[in-house]
Amino acid sequence: MKSSSTTRTSHVLGTAAVAALLAIASAPSLAGNYAEGDPRPVPLASSTTRAAVTTDAQQWLKSAPTQGYTASYAPPTAVGPANSRAAVAADARLWVQSGMAALQNSDAGADPTRPAYRQAMAEYNKLRASPAYGALVDQFTRQQAAAQSHTNVR
Repeated sequence: MKSSSTTRTSHVLGTAAVAALLAIASAPSLAGNYAEGDPRPVPLASSTTRAAVTTDAQQWLKSAPTQGYTASYAPPTAVGPANSRAAVAADARLWVQSGMAALQNSDAGADPTRPAYRQAMAEYNKLRASPAYGALVDQFTRQQAAAQSHTNVR
């Protein structure tokens, strides 16, 4: 019959032996590759001057591909007069008020074949042609002017 201290000692020794075997088995994976020296990256010093790189880039740009655009390509330009910030804000307010914004964000989306869409578009066009649009533009213009003068006072 073994004593409890002997059992405990053999259990501790067995655990220590397993721990030692695991440490030996995992040692190569934790060691790293010290044969190559310090594993930290070393900053590289460039042998090319900034001026040489700039000149090279400018030379390349002269013969660079056009990415599919021809020499006659011109980006599209805006047609008609640009709207003021107040006009855009007033237009957005009428868009929401007419119900067009709710229709656009619905599951059906902006489907012009639906009667609800046609009704909301008619309401939007009516509001846009009414004096309410001009009044909203004036209101937003005054608010922006007041906000601008308030920020300039500081």
